[in-house]
Amino acid sequence: MDIELEYIPSETADAKSSVALYKIVSYPADFTLRVLHEKWTDGELIIPKFQRKFVWTIVQASRLIESFLMGLPVPEVFFYKEASQRQVIIDGHQRLKSIFSFFEGDFPDGRPFSLRGVNAIWAGKSWDDLDDADKRRLRDSVLRSILVEQVDPKDVTSIYHVFERLNTGGTTLTPQEVRNCIFHGPFNDLLIWLNQDADWRDIMGTPGPDKRMRDVELIARFFALADGHKKYTKPMKDFISQFMREHQQSEDNVGFTTMFSETVDAVLQALGVKPFHIKRGLNAAVFDSVMVAFASSEGPVPHDIRNRYQILVRDAQYVAATTAGTTDETTVALRIRRAQKILFS
Repeated sequence: MDIELEYIPSETADAKSSVALYKIVSYPADFTLRVLHEKWTDGELIIPKFQRKFVWTIVQASRLIESFLMGLPVPEVFFYKEASQRQVIIDGHQRLKSIFSFFEGDFPDGRPFSLRGVNAIWAGKSWDDLDDADKRRLRDSVLRSILVEQVDPKDVTSIYHVFERLNTGGTTLTPQEVRNCIFHGPFNDLLIWLNQDADWRDIMGTPGPDKRMRDVELIARFFALADGHKKYTKPMKDFISQFMREHQQSEDNVGFTTMFSETVDAVLQALGVKPFHIKRGLNAAVFDSVMVAFASSEGPVPHDIRNRYQILVRDAQYVAATTAGTTDETTVALRIRRAQKILFS
């Protein structure tokens, strides 16, 4: 059962906020399949942990290989070039994985990869079964690649928006599903692991993770604001993304793990299950302010904390700051201050 979030117009608007101003360059590169496969085996191409796994059938993948053998045009792929010169695949995952799997002999699900649903001259053949001329033709086939690189500002924050714009088919990805794709690494893995915590699930009010990763985003939002709410700038979407990018490859996450478990335990003990479901659904603004207040408190939890919490959620300033303009800088600062003062002063 997925979590239900309270509808707050400012939260929805923030999630759909427009791309910031970037100086981005993009240019084509006509890589042969041989070169692309070498880049893949050398670790120069990165296929992130996609929300959508490899979904092509063996016939779809076979017909792609056949297109190269026949000299037919194949849609271009997009790479995001990092400062390390490695290239993150932001569009073309299915095509590239099909090509690499055929060269390596096994389909992604582990089955031997022999061509199906293709011209009789190639039907049933694996890479090893192709004659030398076909092998050369396939290896020397060109797949046009578009490389995208951010020039200014001097970071890689635009990758979120590039990925988001290129992956707008069938079901639009949620912000956290996009982050799951592009900010892959130890910190993202930590968020997914923490999302299974039993106390956290009680706070969310559902036994299992949300299919659209909205609960994982709440954990990332808590960490980002707990770490730097005094430096917060809108939109919230980019603030969370920047935080995840900064910690993407962090191997030492003991501090985050400890802060999360201690805060979740304290909130659950003090306020009970589903404490942030003020009306219908979980209120993300109440969630972030109260969680940050608990995490930043240095003293013991007051004995009358539940009564204080009821005073807080009825406080006129706090209600305004958790129902409208919830991602504005002044509003975020106000509700965190009110939560800290009413709950712990």
